[in-house]
Parts: sequence; structure tokens; C-alpha cells
Amino acid sequence: MGGSAAAMGGFFTVLWLTAPTTAPQSPAIAILANAAVSDAASLMAAVQTAGLRGTSDVKGAIEEIKRLENDRVTVKGWVTDATTPGSALTVVAFAGGNHVLTTVTNGARTDIAKMLGLADPSVSRNMSFQGAFACMPGEKIVVVAVTSGAYSQFRSLTCP
Repeated sequence: MGGSAAAMGGFFTVLWLTAPTTAPQSPAIAILANAAVSDAASLMAAVQTAGLRGTSDVKGAIEEIKRLENDRVTVKGWVTDATTPGSALTVVAFAGGNHVLTTVTNGARTDIAKMLGLADPSVSRNMSFQGAFACMPGEKIVVVAVTSGAYSQFRSLTCP
């Protein structure tokens, strides 16, 4: 009996210690994630409600979107804020009008930092993002990157 309790306690301790870390969600991101976003007009309404302003300082690209199984895809890319390079950004995705992903940049992209002319290698540490979500073939995907008080939209995508 005692051994079972110790084993279960150890199991849950390992789960807690190895759980992925996430940045605290700001009220603006929570408002955005609760919105129905299917096109440019609904995105505008959602970001205005969230109190976010558009910015050209956030640069990024979705480099891959690939179907994993019948109803799930994976997305990979990079994003950075020119005003605070190296800081983590939140990436929010919608498919078919529904919020399907919120992830935080975490991973170096020295190739992108070099391409953007950022000399300090430490600024590339939080440029990479990836995530998986459900979407049906042909559904429109809207992806935005959110930084402190601002957002930038990625190019339009269609679920493969």
C-alpha cells in the first residue's frame, strides 16, 4: 500500500516537473482567444475589444503547416518584435472561426536573426514557435502574434 502511494506520488511529481512552461496569459490575449475570428473584419473587432494595436515592428513567417492525421495539423514558424528582440511573443491561431492554439515563442533562430541584421546572438533565443491543432481541409486559418499591447497578423492560410 505504501509502495503504491509512493509510486503515484513520484509519478505526479515527475509530471509536474516536466510540464511545459507557459507565459502568464495577459487579459488582452484571453479576450482575443475567446473571440470568434474567421476573417479580417472579425479579427479587427477582436483586437479592438482586446485593446491591441497593429504594429509593423513584429516580423515573422509560418514556414510549415502539415497535416498530422485526419483532423489535426502542425504549424511551425518564427516571429520577433524589432523593438524588444529576444522577448517571447504569444502566437494565437483560429481555424474555422474558432480559437485553436495559443503558444509562446521558445527556441533560437540564429539564421533569422542574421537575416534581419541582429548582431547579438541572444536576441534569437525566443523566435521559434510550433503547435498542433484541429482543422478541416479548406478551413481558413488566421494567425496573429501578440506582444505587449500590439499584434501583427501572419499571411492568410488555408488548412491543408
